[in-house]
Amino acid sequence: MEKVFNQYKNKLIVHPKYKGYVCGYNDSHIILAIETTSKDFFRKIQVTHILEEYKDAKYRYSLEDEREIIQQSK
Repeated sequence: MEKVFNQYKNKLIVHPKYKGYVCGYNDSHIILAIETTSKDFFRKIQVTHILEEYKDAKYRYSLEDEREIIQQSK
């Protein structure tokens, strides 16, 4: 995950209902930072690496599969 994260960090990933920035990773997922207060997304995620600039309270997080990030980057 760290390799994929380092390649795509800060990249904007767009989904039909939200968009988020690649901000971190854990053992099995890339983490997106989404600027929202929606309860549909996480506020805290255990055992992760998240870039400092995305630890602000205005962000919530979503787990993303690395294949989606690579696909959107083509």
